[in-house]
Amino acid sequence: MRKKIYVYFQITFGLFLIALSFDLIISPLKIVVGGVNGIAIIFNTLFNINNSIFISIFLFSMIILNLIIYGISETKKLVYCSIAYPILISFLESIPNIVVLDYSNKFMLFIFAGVLNGIGSGLIFKNGFLSGGTDVIKKILSDKFKIPMATTVFILDALIVSIGGLIFGLKSVLYAIIILYISSVIIDKIILGISNQKMFYIMTSNPEKVKEVILKEFKTGCTEIDALGGYTKEKHHVLMTVIPTINYIKLKNKISDIDSKAFFIITDSYYTYKFDKR
Repeated sequence: MRKKIYVYFQITFGLFLIALSFDLIISPLKIVVGGVNGIAIIFNTLFNINNSIFISIFLFSMIILNLIIYGISETKKLVYCSIAYPILISFLESIPNIVVLDYSNKFMLFIFAGVLNGIGSGLIFKNGFLSGGTDVIKKILSDKFKIPMATTVFILDALIVSIGGLIFGLKSVLYAIIILYISSVIIDKIILGISNQKMFYIMTSNPEKVKEVILKEFKTGCTEIDALGGYTKEKHHVLMTVIPTINYIKLKNKISDIDSKAFFIITDSYYTYKFDKR
């Protein structure tokens, strides 16, 4: 029960951050960032429809559509966010009157909006929930027309942002891109975490010397992997090791000192597990 409460606390806090970003920055500056928020700004400008009312109607219609297409089990995780989010949008509508911002410094506000959106969306996705809205349309297009999900996300959001550009000008598109890019980077960091380790795949003509350095100087383990060149069909010996990020440059330089022609790949390592064989 505690775990469930904590999950819903994170999701609610995430929705609060997205709503705060929308009511405090995105809506006052009329930035069409894609998704239901972007559509709400377009309808508010063209037809003077209240943002929270439009978002409520849109999200409710997406719940019904998802229920028809995918059934109850696939719709459950849409319901909470679809109800809570418009309530938070409505609750925070007067926030610009309380928190007075300097809207002349737009660039910093866009960065702040991107960070808030990224943290909020990351908390929602990390806990396995969906924010609803246009995500439902994207999923249906992907499933029914066999289009990759990344492509449907790009097409639909690009369409919404482009319509916003026609209404509010080219600057609006550029501002939206800034917010969306920062948001996507933050989402990845929230979901995956911040990497504090690096994984090395090392191919060298002097594997024993490199292995000795890894084991003795860096006090960490090393795995040996047999590899076959895809083009030359030559057999190679690959060393794999994971070290703290702080030692990344040091090991890279050590490998180069031992074998200036060594080939190695370095990637982020987010989690390492050691299973008990018992």
